[in-house]
Amino acid sequence: MATSGIKTNVAQNNISVYPNPAQNNFTIEVSGNEKQILHVIDVTGKIVLTQTINGKTTIDASTLAQGIYNLSVTSNAGVANKRLIIVK
Repeated sequence: MATSGIKTNVAQNNISVYPNPAQNNFTIEVSGNEKQILHVIDVTGKIVLTQTINGKTTIDASTLAQGIYNLSVTSNAGVANKRLIIVK
């Protein structure tokens, strides 16, 4: 059985997102010092925000509608996913 080159959930436990649920902003903390790419994806699968993050980063979520979002963090180690709830 062949495996793909993409590793998923590699750093799942090394990512913290708070507060969750969030209102106007949230903080995401990733381990390591390398730059990583954060994608915020809505329930329809549309990427609504993309940002380069490094270490501890506060994200402005005031423009996001209330709902459930998937956070996808891509690094050299692979892709990790977290769920975020936005309340207004």
